[in-house]
Amino acid sequence: MKDFGDAPQDGVLWLTSRVEEWLLVFDNADDPDIVLNDFLPQCHHGNIIITSRNPELCVYAGSHSCVSDMEEEDAVALLLSSAAQKTTIGTQQFAKEIVQALYYFPLAIVQAGAFISKAQNLDRYLALYTKNQARLLSEKPAQSHDRYAWTVYTTWQMSFDKLKASAAMFLQHCAFLHYNGISEEIFSRASEYTFPSEGPSKEELQEPLEFLSHFLGPSGEWDSLEFSNMTNEVQAYSLISFDMEKKLFSIHPLVHTWSRTTVCNPETYKSP
Repeated sequence: MKDFGDAPQDGVLWLTSRVEEWLLVFDNADDPDIVLNDFLPQCHHGNIIITSRNPELCVYAGSHSCVSDMEEEDAVALLLSSAAQKTTIGTQQFAKEIVQALYYFPLAIVQAGAFISKAQNLDRYLALYTKNQARLLSEKPAQSHDRYAWTVYTTWQMSFDKLKASAAMFLQHCAFLHYNGISEEIFSRASEYTFPSEGPSKEELQEPLEFLSHFLGPSGEWDSLEFSNMTNEVQAYSLISFDMEKKLFSIHPLVHTWSRTTVCNPETYKSP
């Protein structure tokens, strides 16, 4: 490749000029600020695979596949393999309980397996996880078969840190709703609600009112376009998903639980 230049565009031009077939892989192309089109050869030959948490990159693909949570059988096999455990009736049963607690999330399963492989048996890990979920999903063992550099929680935290203030606050508000069936109407109706005189104080309402103000027009009307732009940003990091048919948002249960850890004062979100 050095004969053709050192810049990324030199590589793109080199691939474009090839007659034979080639394969170009963009792995973990998650940053929405990167314009991937600048790195795609403009030709009719060759093959490109893109893996990303950003659903907007589907526009570059002739076809796409959404990799969701694992099937239970595959999740159990992954956990036992990562944990260096033999497959027996007993280990399979404990493994089922663990992957259920992890909601079949692949990275969390691999991370759990790494901990279990350090002389922790399966039933002990399940008890530890019940009491120390945040710690176990935040820490990565020094020795791990998995070469991925980030833990479950640090992966989400890095994405959260890139969100604009309104998008971050939206995710935090959703953390105190049920993780399924979140509608735009919840927020639009909240913007119209008038509290009775004996209701919460102005200080208590300051943060939610400030959040809702981002989606109000000059005359106080609800701005669905602005709300959509904000939720698209959160979706770009796969922190929420949207059901086009039902018009409802949902959050993976593990993301939902983690989101609460980003809130400085959880009491703000609780009902009086």
